[in-house]
Amino acid sequence: MHRKGIILTALLGLLLSYSGLISQEVKKFSLKEAQQYALEHNYQLQNAKTDVEIAKQRVKENTAIGLPQINAQATYNYFLDIPTTRIENFFAPAIVAVDTMIFDLTAPDSLPSDWGYIETKFGTPHNATVGGTVTQLLFSGQYLVGLQAAKAYESLTHTTLLKNEIEIKDAVAKCFFPVVIIKENKIYLDSTLASLKKMLYETEEYYNSGFVEDTDVDQFRLMIADMETTLANIDNQLKISYNMLKFILGLKSDDQVEVTETIEELLTSVDSMHLISSGFDPNNNIDYKILKKSEHLNYLQMKLAKAAYYPTLSAFYSYQQNALRDKFNFFEKDLPWYPTQILGFQLDVPVWSSGMRQYKVNQAKLELEKIKVQDIQLKQKLDLDLETGRSAFNNAYLIYSNRLKNKNLAEKIHQKTEMKYKEGLSSSLDLSQSYNQYLNAEVNYLSSVLDLLIKKSDLDKLLTKVSN
Repeated sequence: MHRKGIILTALLGLLLSYSGLISQEVKKFSLKEAQQYALEHNYQLQNAKTDVEIAKQRVKENTAIGLPQINAQATYNYFLDIPTTRIENFFAPAIVAVDTMIFDLTAPDSLPSDWGYIETKFGTPHNATVGGTVTQLLFSGQYLVGLQAAKAYESLTHTTLLKNEIEIKDAVAKCFFPVVIIKENKIYLDSTLASLKKMLYETEEYYNSGFVEDTDVDQFRLMIADMETTLANIDNQLKISYNMLKFILGLKSDDQVEVTETIEELLTSVDSMHLISSGFDPNNNIDYKILKKSEHLNYLQMKLAKAAYYPTLSAFYSYQQNALRDKFNFFEKDLPWYPTQILGFQLDVPVWSSGMRQYKVNQAKLELEKIKVQDIQLKQKLDLDLETGRSAFNNAYLIYSNRLKNKNLAEKIHQKTEMKYKEGLSSSLDLSQSYNQYLNAEVNYLSSVLDLLIKKSDLDKLLTKVSN
């Protein structure tokens, strides 16, 4: 191969390798970083932000109703057959009168009482009209209230977006916690497996020297097989947990993600005193904020129904030019166009609707009554949720504290049993029992950590204060 070709091939290989490295770039997240990333890329939040933009456009749309509206029209009609009109035959009596009075002719002795009708055609076959109309709404109660309702709806979408952000942050946390716990559990189990393999090697040496029985070797092989199966299951759980985290973050399934926080770092954020004793005002809760905005929106709907009783006043101006031709020659400049201008006002006064407007007002009032009942219900539910959440968190914290002690005790027992086994003071069965006890204590501890963090996240979401 030519030297230049070799250089180009090498450069191409380097570029491909570099692009492969870029595509495999690992995204690293702490919990706060993951939550912030989700606020910008989560699929649900992207739609919620679009809903806010839609509401803004709806306000502009409703505002435009009260601004001048201009429409232009152009029509062309070709009469294949000009319409025939029947008119009274006023020509015959007129001719008789002229003949008698002017030309001294003698009228017939008997004149008909009904001269009949004449069939005639008026107009030209080619007609064109060009014009425009400007309308301006001067007063409309429904327009004014509708504009208020559109702005209230926009405010509601902003608050709904805030609720979605709170829920997404909570969902990210609940997907983040299992990844951290499973990841650290895998590290612990990998270390344990390495320790077991080392002890198996030592036990096999003891067995070959005749110091231990073959059952001791088999016992270690059994523990290693169980541990390898457990690790395979842990790997699958970790993969599933990462995929769930990537989905809630708005990442692709083939993106590489790594969490950077440890269990200890997550536990430092658990402020049990704050979560248990902090004050709570339902008026600052996001769900209650949404309910109050919905109540205001329903109130405006009632006003809108009442506004249907009010008159509507509008002004309009119309300008037209008409052309009447025997031929299609509308573009010849010397031929005339006949203008028409109209300036007017239109007042629409609702008079009678057979009770339809009143029924709409009644429905709106009933919807408002439902919201008031929901107000009382939601306050009671929030108080109950707070009491239940604090109780659940307190129980989770007690269980976590107890299982942490149990884990430390089980670890201490296992270490002593392992030392006794190496010194020949305990059997492999004793070591296996202490090992299983330690593993169970570790699993129970991690389970209690996950439950504690989830209960904390639930309380954090409930206690989140919203100002707007």
